[in-house]
Amino acid sequence: MNEEFSRFYRSRIKQSIDDDRLQIAQAFHELIKAKVRVDLRLVNYYKGLPINYPASLVEVSRGALEVDVHQQQAVALEHSGFTFIKCDRFDCAILAEVQNVNVRRMAASLRNFVFVDIMAERRSALRLELEPPMEAELLLSTQSLPGRILDVSVGGASIRIDEQEFQDGAELKLRLVLPDLLQNSVCRVEVEGKHVATSKVDDATICRFIVSPNVQGESIISRFMFQRQVELIRELKEKSQL
Repeated sequence: MNEEFSRFYRSRIKQSIDDDRLQIAQAFHELIKAKVRVDLRLVNYYKGLPINYPASLVEVSRGALEVDVHQQQAVALEHSGFTFIKCDRFDCAILAEVQNVNVRRMAASLRNFVFVDIMAERRSALRLELEPPMEAELLLSTQSLPGRILDVSVGGASIRIDEQEFQDGAELKLRLVLPDLLQNSVCRVEVEGKHVATSKVDDATICRFIVSPNVQGESIISRFMFQRQVELIRELKEKSQL
């Protein structure tokens, strides 16, 4: 499991991982066998953008759940390799690994089920990934640290740096460079930031911050967020039609 993906959820093991997995697969098998109508949706975060469409149960074979999905959901499944299942027959969400997916046929096979809470749903603001990561500068009292912005929202940011040279929970200023996708240019914004977490992913140090922009800074970030959403929706549509 990619550590960056794991920040989207929290496991909710009820008996044991193996017992829960069997219980989930068996429950889906019984629902299909009884031809019970269920409200089932898949949830993915495509580069941070929530993708949430209904899906249809087809069959359970060798512990894997076969489902028919929306074409754009299929693109998101192919991209991440995991998905969240929300079904009205369970009291919490289910994380599933994507065994295989066929975008053209709008079909997927899911396995390795785990009960989870989707933590990303509790965020107060949408957070989107930047491609490519843009420049950032962390301003300390005696020096500045260069970094790269991995994702951003009006209330937070994840920045990759070489090494964390400040204490956990430190408050500092962040200088961020964000693209203006309509003008094909960049905008610079300085915000107040508070460090909340650090993780190691593929030998990179990723620091997460709560940010408090002023009115102008919030306007710049909000404009980028809107442009980036439009860009990702267009990208999904194009990939689903290949």
